[in-house]
Amino acid sequence: MAVTVQGREAERTRLELMVRQLAAGTGQAMVFRGEPGIGKSAVLDLAEALCRSAGITVLRGEAGEIDRSVPFAVLSECLDVGAAEHPGVARIRSLLRGDERVGAPAGAVGQEFLIAEAILSTLDDWCSAEPLALLLDDLHWADLASVAVVRRLARALDQLPLLVLVTCRPAPDGAAITGLLRDLEESGVPTTDLAPLADAGVAALVADLAGGLPGDRLRSLVAGAAGNPLYVTELVRDLSGTGRIELRGSTAEISAQTPLVPDSLSATVLHRLETLSAPTREMLRVVALLGRAFSAAEMTAVLRLPATDLVEPVVEALAAGVLEERGSGLAFRHDLIRRAVVQSHSQAVRTALHEQIGVCLAEAGAPVERVAEHVLEAGPMGRRDVAWLRASLDPLLVRAPALAVELLRRATATAGDDVRDLDVELARALLWAGLPAEAEHAARAALVRSLPIDRAGTVRGWLAQALMEQGRLDDTVAEVRSALALEGLPQNQVARFHAVQAQALHFMSRMEESEAAALLAVRNGQESGDGFATAYGLTTQAAVLVVTRRVEEALVLTTEALDNLGATGISSDFQLSPHLARAYCLADLDRLTEAHEHLRTGARESERAGVALLTGYQSAIAKVEFLRGNWDDALVAVQSGLDSIDPLGIGPDLHAVAALIEVRRDQRSDHTDAVVNAAEVRPVRSHTEFLHWWARALVLDAEGDCARAFDLLESYLWASGGLRTVVNLDHLFPDAARMAFCLGRSDRLAAIAAYAQEMADFQPSPNRRGTAALCRGLADADGSLLAESATAYEAAGRPLFAAFARENEAVLSARAGLSDRAAAASAEAVDGYLALGASWDARRTRQRLREEGITVRNRRTAARSETGWEALSATERTVLTMIAEGCSNPQISERLYMSRRTVQVHVSRIMAKLGESSRVGLAVAATLRQPR
Repeated sequence: MAVTVQGREAERTRLELMVRQLAAGTGQAMVFRGEPGIGKSAVLDLAEALCRSAGITVLRGEAGEIDRSVPFAVLSECLDVGAAEHPGVARIRSLLRGDERVGAPAGAVGQEFLIAEAILSTLDDWCSAEPLALLLDDLHWADLASVAVVRRLARALDQLPLLVLVTCRPAPDGAAITGLLRDLEESGVPTTDLAPLADAGVAALVADLAGGLPGDRLRSLVAGAAGNPLYVTELVRDLSGTGRIELRGSTAEISAQTPLVPDSLSATVLHRLETLSAPTREMLRVVALLGRAFSAAEMTAVLRLPATDLVEPVVEALAAGVLEERGSGLAFRHDLIRRAVVQSHSQAVRTALHEQIGVCLAEAGAPVERVAEHVLEAGPMGRRDVAWLRASLDPLLVRAPALAVELLRRATATAGDDVRDLDVELARALLWAGLPAEAEHAARAALVRSLPIDRAGTVRGWLAQALMEQGRLDDTVAEVRSALALEGLPQNQVARFHAVQAQALHFMSRMEESEAAALLAVRNGQESGDGFATAYGLTTQAAVLVVTRRVEEALVLTTEALDNLGATGISSDFQLSPHLARAYCLADLDRLTEAHEHLRTGARESERAGVALLTGYQSAIAKVEFLRGNWDDALVAVQSGLDSIDPLGIGPDLHAVAALIEVRRDQRSDHTDAVVNAAEVRPVRSHTEFLHWWARALVLDAEGDCARAFDLLESYLWASGGLRTVVNLDHLFPDAARMAFCLGRSDRLAAIAAYAQEMADFQPSPNRRGTAALCRGLADADGSLLAESATAYEAAGRPLFAAFARENEAVLSARAGLSDRAAAASAEAVDGYLALGASWDARRTRQRLREEGITVRNRRTAARSETGWEALSATERTVLTMIAEGCSNPQISERLYMSRRTVQVHVSRIMAKLGESSRVGLAVAATLRQPR
């Protein structure tokens, strides 16, 4: 298919190069920006033709103003055209219809996450088989969900043979598209501003349209179009259609009677349409309200005519260049043409037509979001509209929550029996749409009137959830208690209310009350046969036991919770997860490998279920990998978590874990800056706040200010007078004890040692015993205890902590005159640090031993390399092997049982370490590296 675009030779040359590079496996992107009618769509036409001639599959869509409230509208159009046979597309369409949906607490955010992951996974897998081009027109009208997917695709272009071309206007409205363009620019994606056509380009365009180069008068007339190709095209077609252009040999000219001042573009369009037959004009006046693109089924439905009666009008509109074929449907050649037609209607006529179109589309079984768009435009809702809304509410909530909320608001604003109970549905819709404050207001308004007890319990459940999502935990507990006081509340609802209460109390650190509520949730859940409520209660109870250091009991409860969930697995209704709770138990018992496996399982299920906990899983994986010494993998988990949806605000914890690694590696990035510059040191979750204090203190310590570093830790550890008791607090004890020892703070060191010993006596795991021995050894100046600590830490699988113990053993041995033992222990410590890349810890150790007169002679000469093959972690080597085998990211994800985005981050890090710019380059490098 040959496409000629006059006056765009530079763009053609650039596109030809990009298509050749795409065919060779290199992904790229470009933004074409310009005013309406300047030729953005024509450039995409050219790109599509070049791709198809090279045998490259093209997915193309166009955003429309009417669809801005419909998530994934423009991407859905892409997948509707030519993508039907690809595996994965059927599931995407099923998700868009709402056939598969997340639970209520995850809401629209969770559903959009689920759909986005399905789209990204499908495109990822598709690109592993062949190069792909994604062309998106008029992105300034795009819905937010589509914009988010495009942003993520742009980040992965170095991994995929994918060409992404988008067009937009010069000053697009909306922060989302502006943010996308800024992100693309920062990622190196070029933007081409399409300038008006030069005189030569205008002349060539006129020649194409009129059959001859423009004469002097015609050239003067079209000059009024200021080089806008659409305006030029409409002027020439209007003149030709009305017989006002004469061909004089190879020249096209207008008569002396034709004015040289052109009409406005809108007037020109309407004037040209008057030359069409009456049936064609009437057809266009109605279908213009459907949006720029529409299907044949929609056209026949709204016109109430058989397809045979529309053949001639459609053929005429196509021949006149008003409509064009778009896949299996039709579209206006340019949206400005459609707008001119729409604006020719009075407001009253437009409203009446929208009402008629909504009725026709509903009767024809059109997608609910298409009907909703026209119901909204039709003004006040009548009885028929309300009836349709009731019947269509569930799928509409999933497909277009903003439209559902707006229609419910409009319906409930009118009085009458027709809208009874829709106020309750408004509360549910607002909660689903992620508007908890408004959902609270709607739920309270609905509860003013008398409701059946089961319905009242449901609404109160939504109200409690809305309060919880706003972080109003005291109000959540009060609302639950009020609900539990209702007479006749079904037992399964009783169970769920107790579970919510237990969770809120747990977040408030009221552990005894939380455990009591969790026990009631379990009992009522078991008696009512509600496995979900039972699992919810068991998980919360396990979380309480972890905090109160009854870890082995908690581990048993997490097994029971998983058994109660059965085949359903992780539920999006959880903000606490059995897999997470079980992994924390296993990690606390030094079963780190098992903990890691449970976390990977949970993360995979979360990614598939669209739940809000994926960031929580990645945070937990990062912590476990930090403890295990797999720091590169920990950083991968950090980035994967930060790229996920984060309704629970776990991102700061991820930054803190990364900062702990960066400081020790003598590095600094946005992660460390985020921790240092945070307005609040302490996050909401009491069981993770120690990470932030620890990271901030390490920054000061690495800067040479040990005293200020310990002061910061002291202000946290002894905030209430005595040493605080928080789960996992012992992680920072080795650093705190070292600082106290170096500063001569024997009182604080003794307190830390006493508490560490108390924890070890209560739970004598290798890690707890190692921490107690390290702290006691420093407090008592007993090097043998530090040797014992290193052995215990090694048994626990915590290499950083084992190096801590050897460092301090070396110092005490030197002071005791045991120079040989000091030299050996210091060498082991430095080797341990350098194996992790912890160059700051290694330098500190050498400095401390130098002050004691000992020169460290370790086997490693430097920290592990940050680039090249030696820099690859074991996981990265495995991923690279699979890339060389031709596996896509989704396939690697399945085989390694990790989330797809985690694989994507691994691939990006491998590229950076090996200096490769594409997935093809990685595969070639890995193949050449293999022994022959």
